Order: sequence, then C-alpha cells, then structure tokens
Amino acid sequence: MKAMILAAGEGTRFRPHTFHFPKPAIPFLNVPMGYFSLPWLKQLGIQSLVINTFHLPEKVKSLYEGQCFFKVEYSDEVGKILGSGGGLKNAHSFLSSEENFFLLNSDEIYLSSEKNPFKKLSEQHLKSKAISTLLVTEHPEVGIKFGGVWVNDKEKVIGFGKTKPPGSVKGYHFLGCQVLNKKVFEYLSPGIEQNILYDGLMNGIEAGHPVELCNIQCEFFETGNLTDYMNATKQVLQHMSAQSPQGLNFLELIQQLDPDSQLEIKDSALIWKHRSAQLQNCNIEDFVVIGSRSFLEGCHVIRSVIHQNCFLENKNIKSELVLK
Repeated sequence: MKAMILAAGEGTRFRPHTFHFPKPAIPFLNVPMGYFSLPWLKQLGIQSLVINTFHLPEKVKSLYEGQCFFKVEYSDEVGKILGSGGGLKNAHSFLSSEENFFLLNSDEIYLSSEKNPFKKLSEQHLKSKAISTLLVTEHPEVGIKFGGVWVNDKEKVIGFGKTKPPGSVKGYHFLGCQVLNKKVFEYLSPGIEQNILYDGLMNGIEAGHPVELCNIQCEFFETGNLTDYMNATKQVLQHMSAQSPQGLNFLELIQQLDPDSQLEIKDSALIWKHRSAQLQNCNIEDFVVIGSRSFLEGCHVIRSVIHQNCFLENKNIKSELVLK
C-alpha cells in the first residue's frame, strides 16, 4: 500500500510565517509537522510516498528528501491549487496500481490512546467494502468551530460540513487521514479544484458506496494559526510533563523523530530543548521550545518557540515563533 501526503496548501491563516515556510515544515516541538505521520506509516510497512506540491514546492521537496525508508515521488500542481480531491485526482498515475491507499494531511497534531492509530484504520478498512474509511474522533466543537462527519442512526456517513444534514444523529471530527479504495477516482474530475470529502466521497455516497468510520480516543489540536499553535504546544508539553497515557504515546512518537530534545521544568516553566541549544542567563515564563544549535543569552522569553540556528541576545520574546 502507498500513502499520499497533502502538502500543497498555502497555509494562509499562518501568515506571515508561511510566506517563507510551507506549513508542513513549521516545527512542532522541534519536528516539522509534516513528519509526525511517518513513523506510523513505516510501522505498517509502507515504503512509497506521493507528495503533492504547489506552494513553495522546492522547500516541500527538500523537507521530504532524505527520508531514506521511503521512496518519495512528487505530484506537482502548477498554475492553480487543486484542493484535496483535485490533488488526489492529479496524482492518479502514481496510485493507479494500488487497490487501497492512505491519504493524509501534512499538519495534523493529536495525542492518541492508540500506539499506532493508522494500524487500526488500515485493518478496519481492509475488512470492509467501503470506498473510504475515515479516521475520526469525538469533539465538542463539531458543527460549531469544526465541520463534521455526520452519520445516521446506523453509523453510516451521510454528509460533511458544519451544518448538520437531515437524518444525521451525530457528528465526528475528521483527523485528516483516511484509507481509500481506487473506486474514488471515478468520482473526481481532472484539472479542477475539488475537496475529497464534499466532492469525491459525497459523489461516491450518492452512487451507493459506503463510507466507514474508524473512531479513536484522542485529543486533537488546532494549529492553523499562531494562537492555536501556541496553545497546542503548551497543552502537549503539559501532557508529556504529567505523563498521561496519551502524552507518553506522543513522547514515544516524537523521540523516534528527534531523540535529542527533552523536557525540562524550571521554576514551573516548561522547556523543550534540543541538547545542542544553549540558554544563558535567561528568564523563561510559561514555556519555551528551542531548536538545535540555537543560542539565547540574557533573554526574557514568554510562551515562545525558537527554531534552529537562532542567535538571540538581550531580547524580550513574547508569544513569538522565531524561524530561521
């Protein structure tokens, strides 16, 4: 089985940072957000990735180059962005030999009660005859802040979006990952912008193909803008500090990607620091994340993330993401 990672988006809500960094390259606890799914895919024996590109394509390619376990191919979108459904259709030639394949976003952060939620998703899909099996969780803001995956009283998916469709009894939050059957390509049109849920899967549902859910217990974090990203950073650090089961699962995941960063607690402040980074005579409040080879001296840092290779001296840094 192959996996396609959606990495073409412009990250408009995270500007100005995403003018220069594609969203998958934005670091979360010193790891690019686009990497967090890779250990789970590797554990399933997946060896081939298809990455779609549009915004800052060379930086996206640079991000995924060197992932030696995977053969990586790129589906470039030129002139206009095609969305999740159009991007998938554009990559049809890369996936044409696959009966089933993963499709996932490149910027999802959540703490799961499952060691590998993709394993549960894959096993459930392969037992069914669904056109898609969606990884979902329950969330109180479905239909309010987030669009939902809406089901009827038989747990069959009947619609998507913030508005609850007629006949639905419950909404779930989609976690940005699904396993699809190749039949989905019949319900996508080439060369136009489309959404995999609202267009591809709804067309399939209307044609009589079932869409299944794989419901997991997890805590999902929004990272679409700087405020939500900072909130997510703090909450994940708190989970790891408290050694909650979900926090320990995430710590195990992140250590596979970055074994050289660790958590320190100093005067109630949470410090996630790469071992090559240095803090000298700094006052830290709330939390700070510091990447490799960064050096801070005489700084007052409040609730901030410092990327790798940053040199900061006698600065006041508050609620900032400092990228270099």
